[in-house]
Amino acid sequence: MQSSLKNMVIVLGTITLVASAAVGGIYLLTKEPIEAAQQKKVNDAIAQVLPEFDNRPADNVVEVEVDGKIVKIYPASKDENAVGYAVETFSKKGFGGLMTLMVGFLPDGTIKDISVISHAETPGLGDKIQKSKSNFAVQFEGKNPESFRLAVRKDGGDVDAITASTISSRAFTDAVKRAYLVLQGYLQGDSAEEAVEAVSGATATHNYTNDEHKQEEGR
Repeated sequence: MQSSLKNMVIVLGTITLVASAAVGGIYLLTKEPIEAAQQKKVNDAIAQVLPEFDNRPADNVVEVEVDGKIVKIYPASKDENAVGYAVETFSKKGFGGLMTLMVGFLPDGTIKDISVISHAETPGLGDKIQKSKSNFAVQFEGKNPESFRLAVRKDGGDVDAITASTISSRAFTDAVKRAYLVLQGYLQGDSAEEAVEAVSGATATHNYTNDEHKQEEGR
């Protein structure tokens, strides 16, 4: 009996080791392709939201930690002259949680274009933040946040919210505003701490109840 139990333990231990090795091997095999695909997505988003450039923005990326996550600034230039900045930004306030955008700014702060990198918004409602689903994001193009108030109209701003998706619209706008504030802090030579403080004080948005949350998203 004792010998049988010992053999069982050995067999189970061997199976566990083999399974662990297999999982580890699969992770190593897929890790690089996944990272490469994600980096390509980011690089494509940078190219989409900026004017033509001839440098490698990712080589000069600036990172600022805000609200426990990283906002990345990619400076772009052509013939050694600045043509704009792509800012990889986020909002934690989406209906489905985290939303990540790439916002392109011209040197004077005007928004050139915006690309959605990832989101978990409701299909047919909040996912209209994507240009392939609606023209919501187009209203930001050519606007300078210095005069264009980055808040939905319900909150006193200039942004027309998506019908029945105010929460998603707020999150999108929150992410754009965070990008603008972090970029301005960088251009003005503020420290990371000063940039974070400015963002934290300026990105507070409407606090909605659970009932309002459901009503606005059509649930």
